[in-house]
Amino acid sequence: KVYNEKEFTTDNGERIEEYQMIGGGGTDFEVNWEYMKENNIHPKKFIMFTDGYPWRGWGDENNCDTIFVIHSDVKKNIKAPFGLTVHYE
Repeated sequence: KVYNEKEFTTDNGERIEEYQMIGGGGTDFEVNWEYMKENNIHPKKFIMFTDGYPWRGWGDENNCDTIFVIHSDVKKNIKAPFGLTVHYE
């Protein structure tokens, strides 16, 4: 399920630093792409915060430009099969 959807634009005054993440317990990456398709959402760039362990698959590489921000991978061995992979501690 997609939780707490929020759109950040230069016009709406929302700051990503103030965003409150909710959810937890397992990561089904595919849900994000299904949600975007069902709601006719076409982002210029999709940013996925994750531990790098998808439940079903990594998503739809043809839908949008994607950045996977991976945490908790100390050796930085996890690399997404498409898009850009970045790591943080």
